[in-house]
Formats: sequence, C-alpha cells, structure tokens
Amino acid sequence: MFTKEEIRRNLLGCFEIMLFIPYGVERFETSRSDAVKSFIITLLLLPPSLLVMAALSQGYSWNLLFSLHTARFFVTMAAFLGAVYFLAKQLGRQEHFFRFVTISNWINIPTVLLCAPIMIGFFIGGDMTVLKNYAIFITMLGYVYCAFVLTHTFRIPWEMGGFIAIVGLAIDQNMLEITTQIRDALT
Repeated sequence: MFTKEEIRRNLLGCFEIMLFIPYGVERFETSRSDAVKSFIITLLLLPPSLLVMAALSQGYSWNLLFSLHTARFFVTMAAFLGAVYFLAKQLGRQEHFFRFVTISNWINIPTVLLCAPIMIGFFIGGDMTVLKNYAIFITMLGYVYCAFVLTHTFRIPWEMGGFIAIVGLAIDQNMLEITTQIRDALT
C-alpha cells in the first residue's frame, strides 16, 4: 500500500496544486509502479464520485445510473489518458506521463472534498437543481487544475496544457452525452 511518507508527500502536493503552486507537481513520483498504485485512490473514491453523478440525475434507477456512470468513468479515463500519452509522445515528453497519472489519481481526493456540499445536499434531501450550478463550477475548476498539472508536469506552455485539458473536457462531455442517450433509451 502507501507509506506514511508517500501519503504525506502526495497530500501536500495536492494541497499545493490546489493553490496553484508549481512545485506541487514535483512532490509526486515518476515511476510506473507508483502510477499503477495510485489507481487505488481512484477506486476508493469512485463510490462518492458516482453518488454525486447519480444525485444530479434524480428520477432514474440507481442501478442503471451506477452502471452507466461506472462504465462512462472508465471509458473516459482510458480515452483521456490515451490522448494525453499520444500528445505527450508527439511533444517528446512521455517520460513525464507516469507522474501525470499519479497526480491525476491523487488530485481526486481534494476534488471529492469539493463535491462534499453536493453529497450533503443529497443526503439531507436538498434541492439538487440549486447544486447543479455548483457542480458546473467544480467541473470547470477541475479542468483548470488539470491544465495547470499538465503544464507543469510535462513542462509545456500553458496554452498546450489548456488545450489538452479541453481535449479531456470534450471526451468527458461526449461520453456524458452517450451515457445520457443510453440511459434514456433504457428507461
């Protein structure tokens, strides 16, 4: 699993990234094994993430929503990481790819914390339509952080980091649209 030092260092890196401190990306390891191990974080945080997605899609079967959003999550992640690797290779920066994967998985911790108001609103029976604007804000903030991480991890111009983050946004939005169409076809 993770050592105390790894957890401390990576959480500190996440905190620094959330404050847009470039050194935060340097706290993460660059090895393939660390990148693979970091997927544990993503898997542990998948249930709260799915809860947020399902809460914002009220009126449908929970089993259907969890199934569709789980499939969407993994397909989107694979497509985005594939796109990032392809672009990193084109730029001659693929040696930084595993650090990017590690950061992408660890940065889910503060992202889930930012989604806490949505989860709390859902559990107390709040009006989810009010929280949809907050969800949009958190989504956009996530892409800003993604562009920041891409820029400083791969040591590329911020315009290119922003472009790659927007590629991720395009992949995610298209997968969301496909998921919505499948959901509507199945109900």
